[in-house]
Amino acid sequence: MNKITFIASALLLTVTQAFAQKEFKIAKTSGKLVINNISNLSVEGYDGKEIILLAKSKDENTDDPRAAGLSPLSNVGFDNTGIGISVTEKENLTIVSPIERELTLKVKLPKNVALSFKTTGFGNGDSTVIALSNIHSEIDASTQYEHVLLKNVTGPISLKTLYGNIEGKLTPSFKGPISLVSVYGFIDVTVPDNTKADMSINTTYETLYAAKDLKLVMDEAPKKESASFPSISGLASGRNAQVITIDGTRAAAVAPQIKGTGNTTTVDVLTTTTTSGKSAKAKASAVTGDLAFAYNIDSPISAIFSSKGTVVNGKLNGGGEKVILKSTYGKIYLRK
Repeated sequence: MNKITFIASALLLTVTQAFAQKEFKIAKTSGKLVINNISNLSVEGYDGKEIILLAKSKDENTDDPRAAGLSPLSNVGFDNTGIGISVTEKENLTIVSPIERELTLKVKLPKNVALSFKTTGFGNGDSTVIALSNIHSEIDASTQYEHVLLKNVTGPISLKTLYGNIEGKLTPSFKGPISLVSVYGFIDVTVPDNTKADMSINTTYETLYAAKDLKLVMDEAPKKESASFPSISGLASGRNAQVITIDGTRAAAVAPQIKGTGNTTTVDVLTTTTTSGKSAKAKASAVTGDLAFAYNIDSPISAIFSSKGTVVNGKLNGGGEKVILKSTYGKIYLRK
């Protein structure tokens, strides 16, 4: 019996060691933490003076006699932490990049350190959730396929995702601007009672759902400027492009889920009609790739292409911090 107990204990110890997290600490109470291309990610704010990185990676076969005395090398360098990641310092930035594959990273972030992360490529598919909790500093992030879950975050926040969903609840003392944007995913946001905000909500092709008891006073509808794209043979399979972001001087347009050839073509494709009644034409570079093609239009225009969606601008409880919610092909849910 004692022998069986001993064997079981040894096996448990072996399993625990195999899945134990490796830890690396960085003394930091200010600046910004930048995380590149780690999909299995969670970040939690705390009252501390160190960035704590807890990493777990898939064990690889190390019985390669040719690799004896060598270390894995990626385009960001060597593992200088001993936990499968590279950490570099540049001015006020602490940059974290993965060296090992299939890395899972948990971060404990001091409250005055800002956070930035970005993922590119396919990552781990559409089921990966990046969790952000108890963060009282600025968040700037963009993802491709990963979903993002926000819990007890203060802001400011600028979060963009291509295929992911965004879910979260704003704290009563949040700081704007809050900008949550998804192209193909849904956005589900809960605002606390008596939240004071200037709301800008846009669903291009889907429906906006909101709590009936929200005290949202709509702004007067702005005059609309229009622009139209003719279809481009061979690039979009006859489908029109859709403008999804506008910052006053440039507009970017994306066609949904289109596989292309990787070629770049410059053509005169855009004719606009402004409120002054003047027409203008702008050059656009159509770049096709494995996922989509995009137009970069050097013209101060605004464009609306769909009557299916909803555009709402208004003041919530008298107005306050700026909150932007935008989804092109997904629904938006606003709760309280």
